[in-house]
Amino acid sequence: MSIFSGLIETVVSKGGDIISKLVKDKDLAAELEHAFRSQMAASDAEFKELELAVERDIFAAQQDTIQAELHQNDQYTKRTRPSVARKSFYAGLVYALLTALPENGITLIWFTLMPWQFQWSVLMLLYSPALTYMGVRGFEKWKNGGLVK
Repeated sequence: MSIFSGLIETVVSKGGDIISKLVKDKDLAAELEHAFRSQMAASDAEFKELELAVERDIFAAQQDTIQAELHQNDQYTKRTRPSVARKSFYAGLVYALLTALPENGITLIWFTLMPWQFQWSVLMLLYSPALTYMGVRGFEKWKNGGLVK
């Protein structure tokens, strides 16, 4: 689902309201509103098709970059991406485990380790490099069953 879909729905709704207010003939207003909605639907379909093409191109370019990094001789660059992904996974795991601490916390020698409020946004922020490394592009694609292939 596009970030612009709500905007397009609003434009279509407002456009229909404006046509209804300005055109006094009900039949002509209905005809113009239908033509406007049809044109906006066609534009929206073209926009979604273009958006999918851009996402495919971005993903292909990202894969080309990863393959180029794997085939070079510089060991530091070759190992950096997996290292960042591994550290990202561990950070997310530590965050998830620390949110599961008991309410009273755990008393260590010098301090008490207290739990904090679990938030999905923080967990996804910590896991995003690991998920990107594994090829997950974004969770917004899975909203309402809209998985992009």
